[in-house]
Amino acid sequence: MIMAGGRGERLGGLKKPFLIICGKRLIDVSIDAAEKVRGNGKVYVCMRGEDLGKVEGREGVQAVECPGLGYVEDLSLILKRVTFPALILPGDMPFLSREALERFLDKALNSKADVVTLVKMRSGSAEETGISLFNREGGSWENVYFNEDRDLLDIDTPEDLKKAVELCGSTEEGEKRG
Repeated sequence: MIMAGGRGERLGGLKKPFLIICGKRLIDVSIDAAEKVRGNGKVYVCMRGEDLGKVEGREGVQAVECPGLGYVEDLSLILKRVTFPALILPGDMPFLSREALERFLDKALNSKADVVTLVKMRSGSAEETGISLFNREGGSWENVYFNEDRDLLDIDTPEDLKKAVELCGSTEEGEKRG
């Protein structure tokens, strides 16, 4: 399940999932990564109503309207629709890869916790990535720590966006392309 209903407030209202970095929309990077590790499951994309049609046409992918009231509220809503275990991914990681997800899942699937979250270490501080494995809703929680690498770069601030552009050389806002 991909969480793509944020407002992009720290980026001046840009719709992060539709930014095109390295020639690909961020939402498509997340969907592609999810498809590679999903097994027989379905990929759900939680997004605001006005964006629902922007991921149509991908087999095995279902867009679900989330109210955009906040991450916790949207996550709670979407968790009521899925079967467990459920892998949660953000819609703002331009370099998210199958390999990064498999590294996380190797650790998460061996955990006894109800929820396992990937936390990246960046400049000496711990930051949540938005990647979690829910074995069931609520209950016990465990963090898995990885050092930040290219695969775990997320776009939250103008500085993050600048770094992503430097790593690949181009960016566009998909909304402006029509």
